[in-house]
Amino acid sequence: MSIFAAAALIKMIYSSIIAGLSVALVFSIAVFGVIRSSDMRRARRPAASARYATLGMLALLASAAIAIAGLVLVIHRS
Repeated sequence: MSIFAAAALIKMIYSSIIAGLSVALVFSIAVFGVIRSSDMRRARRPAASARYATLGMLALLASAAIAIAGLVLVIHRS
C-alpha cells in the first residue's frame, strides 16, 4: 500500500466520523427541541414551547439537508 492510498484512507475515516457525529448531534437537537416543546406546552408556557418547536424544526430541516447533501455528493462522485 502506497503512502497516497493510506492518506486517502485516513481522510475517508476521519471524514466519515465527523459526518456521522454531526448528523447524530443535529438530529439529537431536533429530538430535544420537540420533547421540550411538548413539556413547555403542558406547563402552559406557549412562548417557550414555540421557541423549542422552532429549534426542533430547524434542526430537523438541517439533518435532512445534511443527508440530502451527502446523497448528492455520492451520486456525483460515481
